[in-house]
Amino acid sequence: MIFLPNAASYLAPITEIERASQYPYLAPTGGYILDKGKLYTLDQIFLDSCAELLFDGRTPVLSVGSNRAPSQLFRKFGSDATIPVTPAILHDCDVVHTAYIGYYAAVPCTAFPSIGTKVELNIAWLDAKQLIKMHKTEGVGTVYDFVRITGIEHQLDVPEQPVYAYVSCFGALDFGDSQPAALAAIDASERVFPSCDQYNALMKVRSLVGVDQSYPMDSFIDNMQQDKSARENFVAIIRKHRVYPTNPPWVTLRVEIDGIVPHLRTT
Repeated sequence: MIFLPNAASYLAPITEIERASQYPYLAPTGGYILDKGKLYTLDQIFLDSCAELLFDGRTPVLSVGSNRAPSQLFRKFGSDATIPVTPAILHDCDVVHTAYIGYYAAVPCTAFPSIGTKVELNIAWLDAKQLIKMHKTEGVGTVYDFVRITGIEHQLDVPEQPVYAYVSCFGALDFGDSQPAALAAIDASERVFPSCDQYNALMKVRSLVGVDQSYPMDSFIDNMQQDKSARENFVAIIRKHRVYPTNPPWVTLRVEIDGIVPHLRTT
């Protein structure tokens, strides 16, 4: 295997403040393999030599936000994990900010219907244990729903099988006129919605919850990370400023985690 160019930059450590301010983190544009803490290029030549072995028993999960990034996969799965990641384009959707504040104080994201838009994403191929762990880290049934999604255009020749994703239970954050805002950090063409970066998404949240705009952003992030009750109170407020998709290109699935079926949102 060939080492991924600039691999160190994709796995560089970040501070807790940067976990919020730099969301959704740096991700390569092509395919890669995270293998025991190292990054390798995954291209068609390599796939042609070992595709059956590489993908056997794995589930393709569309990485919409931070899961695109090697640093996030490494943080979630550790130094023993092997995860192939392939590039893909999601059609007729965009990636937008949710009406939620994550425990590390970022405003996370979700897929949202947007006719004609094409978003450059990737797919993490997870084995059975990795998939269960991903369900847990995504808060299936409370923060995100696990769905089967359509509109995927693979950029490499991979096994033909359904593709899955996580979509927000909280809907998208309304940035005005019942419209969400796309993540500026994620490349897309024919974008319909306005876009903004993480800083301005946080500023929008601060405005909605009544935080003085002169209050330092680093202090706001630190407070959200340290004070769970304050964060939950703010989430309750911004939930009043959300919009849900109509006719989305996905179906919510029943998931069992450690013998328990999380509650599925029906409205």
